[in-house]
Amino acid sequence: MEKNREITEILANITASNIRAVVEFVRRFIGSPNVEAEKIVRIHGKTGSYIIPLHEFSKAAILGDYSHFVPESSLAMNLYDVESLDRKAHFLGLMIIAFMLSNDTPKDRDEFIQTALIVEEMQNWRFLPDQTEKVLRRLTNKRLIETTERITFEEDLAGLIGAIPEGFRATTIGAYHLRRWAGDFAYLDAMVFDTPIFDSDIREQIGENLGSFEIKHRYARTLMFRNYLSATWEASALRPHYLDWNDTVRLGQGNFDAVHKAITKIAEASRS
Repeated sequence: MEKNREITEILANITASNIRAVVEFVRRFIGSPNVEAEKIVRIHGKTGSYIIPLHEFSKAAILGDYSHFVPESSLAMNLYDVESLDRKAHFLGLMIIAFMLSNDTPKDRDEFIQTALIVEEMQNWRFLPDQTEKVLRRLTNKRLIETTERITFEEDLAGLIGAIPEGFRATTIGAYHLRRWAGDFAYLDAMVFDTPIFDSDIREQIGENLGSFEIKHRYARTLMFRNYLSATWEASALRPHYLDWNDTVRLGQGNFDAVHKAITKIAEASRS
């Protein structure tokens, strides 16, 4: 944490700066099966130090103790999940958080935004009020946003239920999802298993080697998933001034480049 400020940032944001939650996450990280403890000990034994990279913390936060993303146990939320056949709804959660964080959005002194304003804004982009309200409930229960009444929503067989409060505001958890995770390789790598794919050809291609954890297979399907989202964005005509998916892709490109470089090194090592 002293030498890698990105670690401090992720811990502060995904725990909403709750020190107990930070300690609990670090405890879970140390014992997580998704952390390559033997590799860490081996490198530390050879060099005398090991700086944990950001992607290892992200992986532990997103996957927890499981090999695949499990929404109920993960600190992350799948922003690209949908509850309808509306393909552009892949971006509804991102848009809501971005709208809340925009400096141009009218807010009260506590940064809350009227629910009616949020619904109206999403309607401007052809989302039904029911679609928006469902996503607001999901975002609230995963703590990406919070309500004026500081409540969460109960669940029944139909999904999350309860009256919609008067207003909402984004949390640091929501901001981190939008600004750090949305285009990140580790995040998209996990969400590809939990997101409905409306393009049958892409769905079949992603399904190839779906059970493999080899980095080359993970990279290939995650890149296809990102390209699918990019194609969906272009076809959707969604162009709100507070969100540009292409910027999200550019911000996460460094992660993809690093993974591609690692794959190249592995391939070169296997040939020599």
